[in-house]
Formats: sequence, C-alpha cells, structure tokens
Amino acid sequence: MRFHRVLYAVVAASLFSCTEPESPEPGELQAGIARIRMPVPLGIGTTGYGPFGVTPNPTPFADIYPGTKRIHGHPAFEAVALSRGEDFEVVFLRSDTVGVFQQFRRGLVLELKDRTGRDFDDILMLGATHTHSGPGRVIDSGGPFVFIADTFFPEFYERMVDAMADVVEAAYADLAPARLGHAVAFPSEAHNDRRCEDGLDYTNSTAPLLALERDGHLEALLLSFAIHGTVLGIGDYTLSPDVHGAIEELVEGRFDHPVEVLVFNSWGADMSPGNPEIEGTGAPQPGGYDRMEAIGAVVADAVEEALLDVRWWDDPALFMETHRFRIDREVIGYEPGVFPYDYGAVYCGSSTEADCDPSTIEEGIDQACISFTEEFPAPNQTVVSVGQVGDVHFVTWPGEPGTLLAEQVLQAIEARAGVSEVMFFGYAQDYNGYAILEEDWWQGGYEASGALWGPKQGEYMRDRLVEAFDVTHQEIPLVRLFDPPPVPAFEVGDYTPFQAATPVALGEVVVEVQDAYGPTDVITFAVAGHDPWLGAPVATLAHDDGTPVLRSNGLPVDSDGYAFWVDLTTDPAYHQTLSAPERAFHWTFHLPATRAVPGYPLLDGSYRLVARLADGTEVQSALFTVDP
Repeated sequence: MRFHRVLYAVVAASLFSCTEPESPEPGELQAGIARIRMPVPLGIGTTGYGPFGVTPNPTPFADIYPGTKRIHGHPAFEAVALSRGEDFEVVFLRSDTVGVFQQFRRGLVLELKDRTGRDFDDILMLGATHTHSGPGRVIDSGGPFVFIADTFFPEFYERMVDAMADVVEAAYADLAPARLGHAVAFPSEAHNDRRCEDGLDYTNSTAPLLALERDGHLEALLLSFAIHGTVLGIGDYTLSPDVHGAIEELVEGRFDHPVEVLVFNSWGADMSPGNPEIEGTGAPQPGGYDRMEAIGAVVADAVEEALLDVRWWDDPALFMETHRFRIDREVIGYEPGVFPYDYGAVYCGSSTEADCDPSTIEEGIDQACISFTEEFPAPNQTVVSVGQVGDVHFVTWPGEPGTLLAEQVLQAIEARAGVSEVMFFGYAQDYNGYAILEEDWWQGGYEASGALWGPKQGEYMRDRLVEAFDVTHQEIPLVRLFDPPPVPAFEVGDYTPFQAATPVALGEVVVEVQDAYGPTDVITFAVAGHDPWLGAPVATLAHDDGTPVLRSNGLPVDSDGYAFWVDLTTDPAYHQTLSAPERAFHWTFHLPATRAVPGYPLLDGSYRLVARLADGTEVQSALFTVDP
C-alpha cells in the first residue's frame, strides 16, 4: 500500500540522515476532462441478461449472445483527471459496460504504465454504468462467465483497453487550473425498490456529486446514484448506455455551455429505474426511450437544485489507495455443509417461486446452486479502493451491493473521526456479482442468487472495505486485510485480425427524407456506409444553410446522443453469410420531430441531415421542413 511504503521509506531515511526528510507538497489543483467513443462494432452481443429465450441475431461480432442491430446513444468512455502533483492525483473513468473485471482494469493499468512510465493502480477509479446494453466479449474467465458476457474476443478487448488508455491520456493532456466543489442531490422519483423479498419497499435516493470549475465556468459533474441500468432488454438488440446516458444528456442540457456529466452507479442491486409521469406527447419512440428521458429530467431537476448549495474547496485533499483481499469459502468462514462450493456458485434457489413475504426463509437454497469448477472458479480475490477529494471520502465496491448493505458501509465510515461525507462507487474496480445482507440472502430471490460466494459474501466484503478504509487512514494495523499481488490481465495471445468487408455503393442515399414532417412524425434518412468494425457513422441535424442545430449547451444535435436512434441492415444479410468480401451496409437514422420529454430543441423550419461516414465522407439529405 502506497502510504505505508512512503512511511517506511521516510523512517529508513531518517535512521541514516541528520536532516528532516522532505515530503512532497501538493501544488495547484488542475483538472482535465475527456470523452472517447467506445470502439465497439454494432453487431456485438450485450452483457448481463444471459443469451436465453430471445431470437438469435447472428453477426460476425457475436457468438453465444444475439448480435445488436441498433444504437441509441453511442457507448463511451469518459474521464476526469484531478491532479495536485504526481503524489496527489485521482482519475475517475466511467465505462458503458455491465461491470469492471479486475483483469480488465489490470490490462489498462499496464497499458498506462507502458505509455507513461507510471503506476496508476493507486490513481485510477474505474467504474461502470452497469448498462445491460453495453458490449460483452471482454472477459476471458470461461465457464459460467461465458453466459454472463459471451466468449472472449481478444482483438476487441485490446481495442477497448487502448481506448481507455487514450481517454486517460486525453484527460491529462487537458489539465488546466480548476476548482472543485461538492453538493448532494436527491432524485427520489428516478428509481424504485425492486426487491420484494425484503418486504421494505425502501430506497436511498442520496446522489452526491462533485462539481468541477475551470476559468470560472462549470465544466464537469461527477454523480454517484443507485439505479439499475436496465430500461432496455436483450430483445431490443441495442447498444446503449441505457438510463445512465439519458441522465447525463438531460443534465447536460440544463446548461448554456458544454458540461461533461459522468454518472457512476452506486448500490444499484435492488434499485430499478423509476417510472416518472410523462405529461407531454411527441413522436413515437421505441419502448423505454421516453421513460429514460423522463428519469433524466427528474435527475436534472434534482441536480439543478443541488448546485445552488455547492461547497467549494480552496485546497482540496486528493488521494486514493487500492487494496486487494482474498475472497473464498474458507476465509469467509462457512460452517461445514453450509454453501458447500469450494469454487463458488451462483443462481442458488433460482428455481424457487418468488415470495415477497419477508418472514419466509428459503431453507436449503444454499444446496441448490450452479457451481463454479476447479477449471473455471469464481474469483478468489478482489479489489477495492478508498480515497478522498476535498472533504469527501470515497470507497469502491466490486459488484452490485444492495441498499441496506451499502448503508452499513457508509454508516461505519461516517462514524470515523474526520469523516463528514462519503461517496460510494459500486460496479467499480472489479466484479463479484450481487451482495446483500446475510439475513436477506436466505429470503431468496434474484439478488440473492447472484452472489458468487453465498449468503455471507456481502457482510464479509463490507467488513473488508471498512477495514481497507481504516488501514488507509492508519487507524488500525494490517490484520485480516492483506494485499496479494494483482491478478494478471487477460492474455490476448495470437489472433487473426478481423477483416472488414468492402462496402458496396459507399455514400449513396438509400432512403431520402420526406419534404415535410408534422409533430408526430419521425424523420428517417438512410445511407450506405462502412462495415461497423470501422465505426458507426454520425448524423447531425443542420439548418438549411448547413450549420448544425445546437442543443441549449451549444453542442450539436447528433446521432451519438439520445436525439436519434440508428439501425443497421446489411446485404447480404448476416444470417445468410457471416463472411463476405463485399457487403452493403445500410445505416438508417431516426429523429423524432417532437418529444414527450423536453430536453432537445423544438424544430420549426427548414433542415437537413448530414451523415459523416467512418472515412470522413459527408452525405447530405435533401431539405425538409418541420411544422410543430
């Protein structure tokens, strides 16, 4: 652990020197912001639901899971780097994935070490939005993990690691003098308690945020909020940040200048997306889109209110420390015969019927699990980080904790001397499935079935995380917590690079816009583009003079956001042949003329769409009018 190594070095130096050792002093706060499109090909399978009970959609990029065929909000990596010098840094990196696996993070840490010569293990906080519409195929753990995230795709994994390293480097390249502040929002209508087994119908809607100013302007917000990223289902065949992306976009739309919003998930295990009332009407959108925007509007309202009470720091504390600890049946301390799986197990009691009576104990569900094997075991160690930004302490949780369990972590840390506020980042640094209180686990249900190490996993991890906090702040000696070496990154090995098909009729307009649209119409435009391996094209809404239509924050209305949805069809179709040297790729852009939830410009006048293909070629639509 970094601080202990520094302490030992200081003590050793003092034994052989008459002079007082010099400790590094923090400098002026600087912050950098970056966002990079995820290098994900449309057609890849998603992650989290399991590839069962849905019609297959074969593509060259999917294996067990059905391939995707639509984009709604292009998945992205977003980073904010905070620095007061090399010994005082934290990088927050948000990923549109279902979770973070420690091997994936390790690959990024090693890539950054190769590029910069620095070890980011005690700097990088990598958290996932937990969208189930993010890409799979980046986990090389085999066994049951294949059914969680599809088979490993080494070239895609390598591209993902490179892109994450790119966004971190871009954030560092953007460093400039900054000011940090803190506030707390309470968007209670944005989520609901989905776990009936505990019988509580209870939510904790606390959403702490960090505000970042540069040159007197608010430029970024980091928000931690508990909400399952599951408005869309596997049967939607859609790549999307899901509800988190909608929250970010609707919050960003409340400003008159660009503000990068990063929404991290916290204790989302038992928190489903909410169902806010939608009062307006608009053009029809696919199922769930209006709901996501309504949730985003609720959070945006709460954030606007919270920003009225930001507490700014002049010289904020800035550090993070990463710990690893063992997790297995032996160290958790099961009695003989209880949860008898040496390599972990999942889906315990999954065949039992739902019972929402909290007094019901599902006897024997620990004996009815799907076991991991010696060849493909559940992880036997995991990663957590603890740190501080200004007066706010933060902790990470490697997976999906329930609300009551997370509250116990917060209560224990808030009881420590000198602690006033705590941010909780779930789905971060690693992934160990669900975690709930032991008493709650024995009531069964979906959340209980997703714990990799059984009924005691949640409380064991709670204790280790609190212990990690104490060790970092040197309140207790190193006892149960210990730091095994990091697990190796996934091995890429040799692979045959994917060969993109030669596009047919590149740049041709396949479907032209109509002359005029009314308020309940959807504007549709299709062009022949490139193989999705080379990236999806981007359509921008433009005025009749060619200048882009801007959102309230000054950014263009384009198809990488939630204003559009984008479909792909191919000729020959993938189900006819997965491998073809030439293929037509028809990219269709859909833009609702009006929306039920305010947040995008009201169209009234003459416009065109401009599609930018993967090679930079631009294809313009004819002019069309919109009468609101």
